Amino acid sequence: MRDFFFPPLFLPFFILFVLMPFFLLIFVFTTSQIFQFVFGLTYEEAVTVFLLIIIGSLMNIPLYEKEGSVVVRRYSFFGIIYSRRERSKITVAVNVGGCLIPSILAIKLLIEFPVGLWLSGFLISSAIIYAYARPVQGIGIVVPTFVPPVMAALVSYISILYFNYSIHALPKLSFSIGVLSALFGADILHLKDISKIGSGVMSIGGAGTFDGIFLTGVFAVVFSIFLI
Repeated sequence: MRDFFFPPLFLPFFILFVLMPFFLLIFVFTTSQIFQFVFGLTYEEAVTVFLLIIIGSLMNIPLYEKEGSVVVRRYSFFGIIYSRRERSKITVAVNVGGCLIPSILAIKLLIEFPVGLWLSGFLISSAIIYAYARPVQGIGIVVPTFVPPVMAALVSYISILYFNYSIHALPKLSFSIGVLSALFGADILHLKDISKIGSGVMSIGGAGTFDGIFLTGVFAVVFSIFLI
């Protein structure tokens, strides 16, 4: 009988289409719970914010254009090869769902904290993320996955202890520092290196809902809960 039990022909695709919606639902539910917990929203409000982030991930606002590296293009005409040197263009943009909305939410939370408390944590976390971030051609700025959220949670925890602030405010501070330090340390401080990435559009937060900026804030909250 065991000869009649075998995986589908395209097992990876089967797993992708069956399991991905399941994990996506878990992610949506978890993120909505985090929004309720951190921002004090109702379930409906949390889902609305999440939907705005998803819709906003389709929108990129161009900020400025910069000349990139020199590209040599080759053309063939009746067997004769011609070469032409062109300077590529790089457009720097900001993604609404992956950067703008999370940043607004993070700044809104920071208003509740003393400047010295969040500024020290923000600067330390940004410096650590900057040290780990690397420009990769054709991809963008990459950082080891769990470095930004873990650092944001730990730095926030130390800052709260040092300033003798309420430990229950740790998730809010972790989200804020996570989002803003990922934005500043990984993207803004590496704008000088965008010519190494290549031509085209470099969108800050361009992966939308699943960009490092937004995910850093979400996972920073998750990690901070274990420190309370």
